[in-house]
Amino acid sequence: MEILVAGPFDDPEDGFGLQQAVLEEVAAQERGPMALMWTSSRYVGATRQETRLPGFAAVAEAASGLGFPVLVRNSGGGAVAANRGSLSFSLTFPVDDLRHGLYERYAEGLDLIASALRRVGVEAEGGEVEGEFCPGAHSVISGGLWGIKHAGLAQRVTRRSARLEALVLVSETDEVKVVLERVYGLLGLPFRPESVGDLPADIPRVIRALSEEVRGRYQAERGRVGKRTMDRARSLRGEWRVIPDKGSLL
Repeated sequence: MEILVAGPFDDPEDGFGLQQAVLEEVAAQERGPMALMWTSSRYVGATRQETRLPGFAAVAEAASGLGFPVLVRNSGGGAVAANRGSLSFSLTFPVDDLRHGLYERYAEGLDLIASALRRVGVEAEGGEVEGEFCPGAHSVISGGLWGIKHAGLAQRVTRRSARLEALVLVSETDEVKVVLERVYGLLGLPFRPESVGDLPADIPRVIRALSEEVRGRYQAERGRVGKRTMDRARSLRGEWRVIPDKGSLL
């Protein structure tokens, strides 16, 4: 396995594109398994399912007004919000049968991320918290049911590769709370602002902790993104961004 660390990107679409480019390269057997970490400027990451909800046009308008452009990701889960204090982490593996391994990848990713956060002083575990963003069983939390959600996991599975991805909220979470409260309110979904909080660490320290866990589990080595991969990532700009349609709000 290789460990790739990229960014910070001024355009979050480059991060989304990089995840997709890595997924394609692993599927084509141009790369082996990959661990990818990147940071970027602000964005809200919604799912395709959420784009069909009645309040979504208002979400796109409101989030953009708060300085968080809305991107639509090609994985599951629920809406997330990120800024330069947030870290995107993913593990991408080749697969022979997309029907197998889904739950094993979730369990593996949860344990890896929770173990990394324990390295930085958080009593992290898998579970759910009340009123969390991107709700589901595959979260990394601390403090029990009324505690804090530090990361939510989702997957993208194709015929030849699978990506387990997580957004880890590290720091600067006050503005993330504000936009998440607005987004979930407009979608008519519950959200508890107290379920979001800073980690007792900065981005470089969390990157080191995750890298140490990946190296220990997979004998991974530090790699590099490469020009061809980044060119492919940038070619996908425009695939992710939602343009608010003010007319649909009338």
